[in-house]
Amino acid sequence: MLSVYSFKEGLKESKLLGCVCSECDNKMLPPRMICNKCGSTALTEHCFAGKGVIKTMTVIRVPLTRFQDLSPYMVGIIQLNDGPMITGMILGELDKIKIGDRVEAVYLDEGEEKVLAFKPV
Repeated sequence: MLSVYSFKEGLKESKLLGCVCSECDNKMLPPRMICNKCGSTALTEHCFAGKGVIKTMTVIRVPLTRFQDLSPYMVGIIQLNDGPMITGMILGELDKIKIGDRVEAVYLDEGEEKVLAFKPV
């Protein structure tokens, strides 16, 4: 069964796992149990390429404790080339990154887990 757990397990393998609806071809990330477009439960796993464009972004100056060493850092919403939008950390020089930049997924080690981030290409 597809779930957010599937998404987290995919990150551990440096994969961006979501799902696609067999009824309407809607692609979703993270995976869901019901299509958010047509309501179908006929969903299959889909591995996204992880490339896209920055749609919006913000600089985090007061971070969560686990990201204290990275502050300040950027977080943004990425429109993936092959489907939906997803939020992730954006790596790079803060003053050089802008909306519309092309990015690709990278997977940062965070203890036993991995964190999704994007870097400019």
